[in-house]
Amino acid sequence: MKNNALFLPLCFALSFCLFQCDAGDEPNPISSSTLSCEKNPDVCKLGEATNQFGFDIFKKLEAEKPEDNLFISPLSISSALSMTLNGANGQTKEEMLNVLGAGKINLDELNQAYQTLLQELPKLDPKVNIGIANSIWYRQGFNVNSTFLNTNTTYYNSEVRPLDFTKPEAKDIINKWVSDKTNKLIPSIIDQIQDNSVMFLINAIYFKGAWRKQFDTKKTYDSDFFVTNSKQVPVKMMSYGTGLIKLPYFSNEKLHAVKLPYADSIYSMTVILPKEGYTVNDILPELTLTNWNAWNKAYSSEEIFFALPKFSMRYENSLNASLEALGMPTAFIPGRADFSGIATGAELSISNVKHKSFIEVDEAGTKAAAATSVEIVVTSVPNNPQFIANQPFIFVISESRSNQALFIGKMMNPTVNK
Repeated sequence: MKNNALFLPLCFALSFCLFQCDAGDEPNPISSSTLSCEKNPDVCKLGEATNQFGFDIFKKLEAEKPEDNLFISPLSISSALSMTLNGANGQTKEEMLNVLGAGKINLDELNQAYQTLLQELPKLDPKVNIGIANSIWYRQGFNVNSTFLNTNTTYYNSEVRPLDFTKPEAKDIINKWVSDKTNKLIPSIIDQIQDNSVMFLINAIYFKGAWRKQFDTKKTYDSDFFVTNSKQVPVKMMSYGTGLIKLPYFSNEKLHAVKLPYADSIYSMTVILPKEGYTVNDILPELTLTNWNAWNKAYSSEEIFFALPKFSMRYENSLNASLEALGMPTAFIPGRADFSGIATGAELSISNVKHKSFIEVDEAGTKAAAATSVEIVVTSVPNNPQFIANQPFIFVISESRSNQALFIGKMMNPTVNK
């Protein structure tokens, strides 16, 4: 059986291998960013935590449907959940921080790191287009704690907008925001707004990078991709021709890996391939933070023959079950979840963490996008009453001495008879 390729585009989505140049590549001379582990230790702590979280949730999702394609952005998922984390307290906060921070970073460090990361990532390589955007949409009239909103606008640059969730166009407004921020690669994230939905916390990521050394379309050839021993499918295989190409390469007993740099080599795609006699299932357990860090130090510039299929993929899934299995079940349990930092007097919980992603790889480079939505629902009505006169109503004008009604009216349509 031919080896199946395991594509791990975490490197460009997270890119905390960004702080070291790939073997054989020149450093980026024109980056306007000063981001480094020495100057920004919290960002590298965040990188460690997000990589750990990414490997963990990747393996959980893979186990659900091992025969299916899978593509996620751990950075998008972590960003949306970290915004939500700032409204959590008690056991809910402890579990979420343990899953997202992997015991490596506290909440203050996490917030500071995201603030730096969101500012610096787009500046790392001016030849790579990367955009990261966050937003919070809450039900109009729902009393959100100002501290929660201020934290998210300060550290996550979140757009904050109240919205009338009762209007049919409300979900379309949110979906348009996601579509705009991902250059239409993710056209929507919300299918419906429930009656008890009070907030959506959303992250969107867009990436477009040209290969440092682009593939020649004339050298793309027809080939087979071996799904199993007995099943193969036709693909267009990109290559640099019949000769050898110098690339950062790593190898051990079970696998070998190549880094394909984009533009000025700050961003790259890592392709990990099982060796003969092994399968993807054999190397999945090898995806640990310890191994990942060790591999990144072990690449050397090697002359190899290299070929990669052109492909595109869409992925969509609810992350609830995987997140619960990773150790944060309380956030999803009505009556036990504690999001009192979002709003006081309201019993809130997470209803759904939804993730969508897209990737397209061709001879020129890669386009990728992802969006994550955290839906917050209310299971008890806040103590303070809400009164929004957005339907027909009766009104009375009276005087207080004798309680005499001077006028009584019924408003059915405020736009008529002006």
